[in-house]
Amino acid sequence: MSLSNLLESITRRSIPIDFNKLLSAAVRRTGLKDYCDPQCEESLKVLIDSCNNEAGLSLIGRIAVRQHLLELLETRFRLLDYWQRTPEIMGQQIRPQIIITGTPKSATTFLHRLLSHDRTNRIPLMWEVMFPLPSPVHVPLESDPRIRKADKRLRWLKWAHPELAKAHPVGPFIPQECGAILGYTFKSNVFLDMFSIPSYENWLRIQDMDSVYKFHLMFLKHLQWQCPAERWVLKSSDHVHALETLIEVYPEAHIVFLHRDPLKVLQAACSQMTLLRSVFSRRLDLRKLGEYETRSLNDKVKKIMEFRRNHVHLEDQFMDIRYLDLAADPMGTVRAIYDRVGLYLSPENEARMRSFANAKRKKQRPDTFSLADFSLGHEQESLTFGLYCERFNVVREAL
Repeated sequence: MSLSNLLESITRRSIPIDFNKLLSAAVRRTGLKDYCDPQCEESLKVLIDSCNNEAGLSLIGRIAVRQHLLELLETRFRLLDYWQRTPEIMGQQIRPQIIITGTPKSATTFLHRLLSHDRTNRIPLMWEVMFPLPSPVHVPLESDPRIRKADKRLRWLKWAHPELAKAHPVGPFIPQECGAILGYTFKSNVFLDMFSIPSYENWLRIQDMDSVYKFHLMFLKHLQWQCPAERWVLKSSDHVHALETLIEVYPEAHIVFLHRDPLKVLQAACSQMTLLRSVFSRRLDLRKLGEYETRSLNDKVKKIMEFRRNHVHLEDQFMDIRYLDLAADPMGTVRAIYDRVGLYLSPENEARMRSFANAKRKKQRPDTFSLADFSLGHEQESLTFGLYCERFNVVREAL
């Protein structure tokens, strides 16, 4: 046995990630009955097995995974119990939404944060997704102790992994994307960002996501129960894997698709995934990561085009935005979205958005890696990428 394998074996024995032990700990710590239904149980077991056998977790990675899964399980138990005891929460109506999706690294995060500066938009915030119980109260929001708790934890992340925090800013009041909410179901692409777990991914891709998005809907109702929302603005590029379910659960949603040159997306996505996975894994094969991101992007692009072909009758609810247009004229893009959706942008909200956009423009960072670092190049240009660029009029960028 090699030294690397020996160390991994010792680490696995000393810090086990075991379904039954996690479940017992969650029941003991919450004092609640087991709220892990058969779907949840299967999801968590597949995730744990894949993390144990494929992720190549470091010592820190194993500690972080075990703690994170336990916290998700505990919060899930507490949420389901809270909703059972407070049925009026489920009576909430979720108003028409704006949902941002599309290819990754196409400025979906920037647009989400930009729209959050309109105070009539309700955005899930990091602190309330991390610590959702009890249901947030609108006033006095700033005094909620969970904000300080989230800030303390996120400050530690910035200190421990400064490059990661620079690539994807964190903070209690920064908008959170939907993947973190779906994480409470253990059927979420958010785990794929952190670990190389192909068995879990293959399993996830063939799952019915109906119950997952119904949980998402309940979570939004929970957040707005005592903190009303005029409208929700949501975001995740991973929604492209479940667009049919998304539009079934949110039939009135306006879906904003962001598009970018696929090769530039590959470069940016590979750069960020390198930072993310290096936090938890002992080893990182850049060539394999490049191959994975290429397959993943092809899959997303195909699903976007197929969904749009099959839902021409809903085109009035869809809007396409190109990355370069958003980068060149953020406020023009916002006005186009508001005109399409039929919203009024007040001078005060516009001023806040403009100030944020100008500040972000000054802080743009280059990608950490080139395509060549991942053994990628122009040969990755597939027929799918070409058809996608033609379909959505995507302009190519310099690499």
